[in-house]
Amino acid sequence: MTGEALRELGDILFQVLAPIVILVAAGFLLERRFHLDTKSINRIVYFVLSPSLVYSTILTLELDPDATGRSVLFAGLHMLIMGALAFLLAKQWRYEGGLASAFVITTILMNNGNYGLPLNLFAFGETGFGYALVLFMFNAMAGGAVSIFLAIRGQSNGLAALRRTLVQPIIIAMILGAFSRFTHIAPTGSLMDMVDMAGQAAIPVFLLVLGMSLAQTNVRANLSPVLRLTAVRMIISPAIALALAALVGLTGVAFAVAVMQASMPSAVNTIVITNEFDAAPDFTAGAVLMTTLVSLLTLPTLLFFLR
Repeated sequence: MTGEALRELGDILFQVLAPIVILVAAGFLLERRFHLDTKSINRIVYFVLSPSLVYSTILTLELDPDATGRSVLFAGLHMLIMGALAFLLAKQWRYEGGLASAFVITTILMNNGNYGLPLNLFAFGETGFGYALVLFMFNAMAGGAVSIFLAIRGQSNGLAALRRTLVQPIIIAMILGAFSRFTHIAPTGSLMDMVDMAGQAAIPVFLLVLGMSLAQTNVRANLSPVLRLTAVRMIISPAIALALAALVGLTGVAFAVAVMQASMPSAVNTIVITNEFDAAPDFTAGAVLMTTLVSLLTLPTLLFFLR
């Protein structure tokens, strides 16, 4: 490896991953030491910080419309392919009921919010963060769709589940952000400064919550399905993403961010979904922990070739 390559690798490890690992580790250790109320902290993120981040970013975001459209197309196709693959593999391995559902959910729902957003910000700057946020919002809506699907399967009132999804804070923030951007009707002065500050707080708190959530998981449960899921999520998904991003015509930063977001570990909110509907929550917790640990090897490797 040349000196330039070593410097690039060092930059990835210390400038991109080190801040993420430090905050995740801080959250992990704080939870282990003090047994914090993770659910309450997560609600602050969910109801206040995340919507503020989405709203303020939509107002200020300046992205290439063509690349943004291609990014959304990429995200939709990638989710369809990975969902179909996970469904077929679950049948092949004879997973049934909650485990089969959880296997698909942990395959298609990626941690491209509290992990992917800071990583792409540190690696590709504000432009990369913008594309990452677009993909995160798509994933948030897809997560809502999966929740609806589970609610319909587990409950009789699918309409109530749809109504509950449409009033989620991030969805409302997206709608308000789009309205403000196109009508130029938005908060000003100190009120907008408050929204901006809340949004800026989201990134570090995202990482602390991720660490606290990982401290509560047990990877030993359902070890064989967890290892299989990890291979699908962390090896097959990036390979498909590389081919698909090229196929839809993404280039430059938009290409790199799309691949990185599709290569993230399973999302922490999959634990919430599978707990609520009793769909193999132990498997899901183990999958989130294992894919996150493996990502410490796979993501720097990808970054090295994409930067």
